[in-house]
Amino acid sequence: MSNENVVVELVRRPEGNLQPDIFRVAKRQLKELEEGEFLMRVDYLAMDPALISRMRDEDNYTAGTAPGEVMQANGVGEVIESRNPDVAVGELRHGLLCMQQFSIQSDPAASRVIQPGQGEPRWYLGVLGTTGVTAMLALREVGAPKQGETVLISSGGSSVGSIAAQLAKLKGCRTVAIVSTDEKAAQVKADWGYDAAIAYRGKSIQELSDAIGTACPDGVDVYFDNTSGDISEAVMDHYAMRARHIVVGRMAIAHLKDTRDDVGRRDNNILLVKRVKKQGFVVFDYNDIRAEAVAELAEAVAAGKIQFKEDILEGIERAPEAFFRMLDGRNKGKQLVKVV
Repeated sequence: MSNENVVVELVRRPEGNLQPDIFRVAKRQLKELEEGEFLMRVDYLAMDPALISRMRDEDNYTAGTAPGEVMQANGVGEVIESRNPDVAVGELRHGLLCMQQFSIQSDPAASRVIQPGQGEPRWYLGVLGTTGVTAMLALREVGAPKQGETVLISSGGSSVGSIAAQLAKLKGCRTVAIVSTDEKAAQVKADWGYDAAIAYRGKSIQELSDAIGTACPDGVDVYFDNTSGDISEAVMDHYAMRARHIVVGRMAIAHLKDTRDDVGRRDNNILLVKRVKKQGFVVFDYNDIRAEAVAELAEAVAAGKIQFKEDILEGIERAPEAFFRMLDGRNKGKQLVKVV
């Protein structure tokens, strides 16, 4: 095996709309393993919206990537060398492997061993990984949807949004998507069974609010918020009594240099009068029940109750391209990179 490692580095922190020059493909030499370390060949990488926050120099729920470092990303791969007694050569693992061909790890607890029989290893970057677990646990533990309720999902065609929609339908809920275009609205209704879908692009906040009111005549009982920003402001006048607002993502404010510049209406009066519960969701808070959630998701996939799509680009050099496909919503399923 060559001791050369092709990596994708973060060149600078983003300012304004993200541009491709924030990344650089480079070659680094792999060092010899020290006692306690193990080497993984990275087979697949996932492009997730949460990576945007990892580039920022601000308070976040996990440490990010500094300029000059290998850009973070979740990956799946095989242990090909080990000097750690708790890690065996040949193990398949998934975790934060970063955008690179090979990853040297030292903490076995920082990645998870893939259980045989639950699905393809790369599924642990999508439906059986953070994507699927986020959809299931955010909906169940925070949203707690009940039969007959309306569940509104922003970025409704995303990997997380599409799984959340299917899970809500299994609960007997009415589902409504917010997506970018009319074409995408038709697509998500056909693909994921949404009862209604709304395009936000080109609409003012008031126009989007009016469209939400039409699509959700009885109000929004659960808002699965993947975007924040103006889209979430447009939802404010449509909460049903005792609605639950799950803050999962921040795609709509990714362009801001400082997220404190995300300003809009203050919603305390609405929260008070409608008794709305608004809560942030971070999947790491539920690690104690993650294995249970993965097993449930695997069973649902095997039974045909959950469908999903994948969009795979080949080659580590295409990781920046894959990232921007995800960011721009041009991917046709979970955006993955087959590394080699």
